[in-house]
Amino acid sequence: MDETEFMQIKEFVKDMDKTQRIVYYEQKKKSVGIAVLLSALIPGAGQMYLGKVGKGIIILLTFWFFLIPYIYGIYVAYKSAKDYNARLYSVIFSEK
Repeated sequence: MDETEFMQIKEFVKDMDKTQRIVYYEQKKKSVGIAVLLSALIPGAGQMYLGKVGKGIIILLTFWFFLIPYIYGIYVAYKSAKDYNARLYSVIFSEK
């Protein structure tokens, strides 16, 4: 998700109360477990699940030549899902 989408979310949730923000966050967040599982089963699929299709394709294509992109892809899927959820949380629940 790029910065524009996060700004749209921030604008969308500005008039919501805390309960509505919690429900919206739960609907929008990505599953860390699914991202890791997808990357473990199909190299790069975790990145594609997180919306980073280009990165996922690169990992998928280079996996067949090297094992390191496969392991890297699993780690990046985990880290990206955690970062995405943290960023989404901060945008939705910021008081600014």
